[in-house]
Amino acid sequence: MKDFFGQQEQARRNSARLVVLFVSAVTLIVFAVYLAVTAGLFLSQMFLTQQNGWLIRDFWDIGRFIWVVGITVLVVAAGSLYRTHQLRQGGGAAVAEMLGASRVPSATDDPLLRRLSNVVEEMAIAAGLPVPPVYLLPQPGINAFAAGFGRSDAVIAVTSGAVELLSRDELQGVIAHEFSHILNGDTRLKMSLMGLLFGITLISDAGIMLMTAKHSTRHYGRDRGSHPAIIVVGFLIFLVGTIGAVFADMIKRAVSRQREFLADAAAVQFTRNPAGIAGALKVIGGFKGGSRINHAATQQASHFFFGNAVKSWEGKDWWATHPPLAERIKRLDPSFSGEFKAVDATARSSAIMQEAVAAFSGSEVPKSDVISVKQVVSAIGQPDAVSLMQGMGLLERIPERLRRFAHDPFTARAIVYGLLLDREKLVRSNQLKSLEGEADAGVMRELLDLHPLISGLDPELRIPLLELLLPALKSLSHPQYRQFRRCTALLIKADKQLSVFEYMLHRMLVRHLHPAFAKVEPVSVHFDVASEIAGEAGQIVSMLIRQGQHEKPEEVFTHAMSHLLAWQTDIHPSLELSNLSLLDRALSKAERATPDIKRRLVQACVAAVLADGEVRVSEFELLRAICDALGCPMPQFHLSGLP
Repeated sequence: MKDFFGQQEQARRNSARLVVLFVSAVTLIVFAVYLAVTAGLFLSQMFLTQQNGWLIRDFWDIGRFIWVVGITVLVVAAGSLYRTHQLRQGGGAAVAEMLGASRVPSATDDPLLRRLSNVVEEMAIAAGLPVPPVYLLPQPGINAFAAGFGRSDAVIAVTSGAVELLSRDELQGVIAHEFSHILNGDTRLKMSLMGLLFGITLISDAGIMLMTAKHSTRHYGRDRGSHPAIIVVGFLIFLVGTIGAVFADMIKRAVSRQREFLADAAAVQFTRNPAGIAGALKVIGGFKGGSRINHAATQQASHFFFGNAVKSWEGKDWWATHPPLAERIKRLDPSFSGEFKAVDATARSSAIMQEAVAAFSGSEVPKSDVISVKQVVSAIGQPDAVSLMQGMGLLERIPERLRRFAHDPFTARAIVYGLLLDREKLVRSNQLKSLEGEADAGVMRELLDLHPLISGLDPELRIPLLELLLPALKSLSHPQYRQFRRCTALLIKADKQLSVFEYMLHRMLVRHLHPAFAKVEPVSVHFDVASEIAGEAGQIVSMLIRQGQHEKPEEVFTHAMSHLLAWQTDIHPSLELSNLSLLDRALSKAERATPDIKRRLVQACVAAVLADGEVRVSEFELLRAICDALGCPMPQFHLSGLP
């Protein structure tokens, strides 16, 4: 299995192949539409008299071809751009809402929904991802999906059937599968597919419009039916558009099938429990409703789902969106006989409810002592069972009151403000005075009430707590969000200094929260040679070295930079000045490098952090901010506990 950076590179290649396939499909459709128009005009001549001078005599006509190409490309391109823009504006939430899903309430008393949210939170923290919003799809079929163009706008949706009929281990396996799609860039590819294929379907819609169009005459002053010639042309265009849409749909299904086995394998690596995801697949096979989704939009979103959401043709693997259930299960459980036991939905749902109501008994959380750069980098985007156990342990260490309040948009703001309050009494007093005229009075009351609890929080828990806050903050209204940004800026600027934690928090909020409220242009790759960003990489590594206590920082710098550049350069560490604004500019440039260069840069950063054998909280927070800026989810590993 490729590592995270290899998956990102493959996702880039898949996107390029998708564009090639799409252009090829549109080219064939253009020629087919031209043939349809020409054939329709030839056939329509039987309805016309010989006095009409515009009768078609030649099959090939350059003027007619240009008109057909122009109109066809315009229709397809406009439809694709419109749909892609629509999806980008809404992100994964747009897909969830299109399918009739609703956001899981933050303060729910339903034990099944609490269990679902808990599983998602554990996995997000273990993977180093912001916690995605969770949606409930009111469907009896057992299914789930992840959608979004990136980690910041990703959502996870689960059907009510999956929530009610899957055990915690089985649900965990399904959610791990969906997290794999997010980490490996599959959701971005699937969102792009949905936008591109929408344009192709407009060709058949255009044919229907021609067949059903009305025309008026001056003689009778009223609408008449469509002219036979227009009906013929419309029918042929509809036929071409339908065939084109079918072949485009086959491309979508083929792309979906090839990623499912990988996501299953990643889920097993994440949970180290093949019985969990295999069990979920067995329940789907034995359940009368299977994984089917009954919704008008299911067909266009079928490639997002964990299981086959539409009724498949038996034995027609080339038409399915997913590999056969039995084949997926046998890869996870070689002893599987291929026979599915019938599921008693009533009895099973009752047992699942009892399991959810029962108190969760956590096991001892293993510590993951950092050993090498290779181990840390290989964990990026490839979380394992130890990471999951650590994520669960971190969540349990966060005070219950903060965990509960983190799910509410009102109190979530108070927690962020509390994390930014300075330990120095005078600075903190100035911060609170600045907030009084800007923040909501209710939020201020919650802040003062929660401050003692937040100030006593273990610094190691600040990042997991921030990740928990993001779903609630994404549900703010636009005025509330603008006010929230003003308040955080006031708190950060109060002492006229920018700490590493403040920088990390600001970058995290901007990167993962801002896209929910404003249009953010995707970052494209501009640098494919490491030397093009060598200067910026030196600034990034130098900043990390300043956070440690290294006896020979120059040697640490040279060793760290060797991971990025295989040869000696004249780049020297800048260890005297600490300028986070320079770091910000350096990260903005490094963000546009290829996945392979990002891999080497992250290796250099990790080498700088591990050089003295201790991982301080400030080092990890800065490393997390750097990796987050590069689009690399850095999971939490064992810290030394030093500030």
